[in-house]
Amino acid sequence: MNASSFGGFAGIVFDAYGTLFDVTAIEEACAPHVSDPSAFAGTWRAKQLEYSFLRTLMDRYADFGQITSDALDYTTTLYGADFSPLQRATLMQAWLTLPAFPEAPLALDKLQAGGHRMVVLSNGTRQMLEPLLTHSGIRSAFIDLLTSERVQCFKPDPSMYALVATRIYARMNEILFVTANGFDLAGAKAAGFTVCRVDRYGLPCDLLDYEADIVVHDLLELAGLLSDDMK
Repeated sequence: MNASSFGGFAGIVFDAYGTLFDVTAIEEACAPHVSDPSAFAGTWRAKQLEYSFLRTLMDRYADFGQITSDALDYTTTLYGADFSPLQRATLMQAWLTLPAFPEAPLALDKLQAGGHRMVVLSNGTRQMLEPLLTHSGIRSAFIDLLTSERVQCFKPDPSMYALVATRIYARMNEILFVTANGFDLAGAKAAGFTVCRVDRYGLPCDLLDYEADIVVHDLLELAGLLSDDMK
């Protein structure tokens, strides 16, 4: 399936964590400090997401940096880890230096050259994401960065997706939403977007009553589909 099925897009919205940036790199940051970095990093990420969902449901907002810190403290207690202040700071810093997926810069360059207007919509804070995008050399690809502190809740809450309308003035189905996260796919589809799922690892789609309109293996494949649509 390609974009011509929809007549082109008024803009493209990208999720950040797991879509543009490889969160599995957190495991590498944990490796010098814990005996099972895969399990530790997996629990930390799972708790980070769980706390964002729960705080949204309870209307008890804390920003994503605080949630990430709280999730680290939980995980540290669970695994009986003992970090010095410097070690803990190093682990938190890893979220500000996550690598972009290798194909992301070239894919974004191609999309930008094709005239696509692109924004980031993320649960992260601007303070977390600005250095991440700048460090990866992709900040200039985006006309705006829409973050959770503006509405004080997290995806998949509808208020997050409504932020897109403040920057791209179009019907929701005329905007392509790109994500690798199942909860985000469902939230974006429920909000009315056309959704592209980035399926890097061949995982089954979450059973949340929504399916992606486009499925690609990476961002360069998506750029190729949309470039073909422009010919």
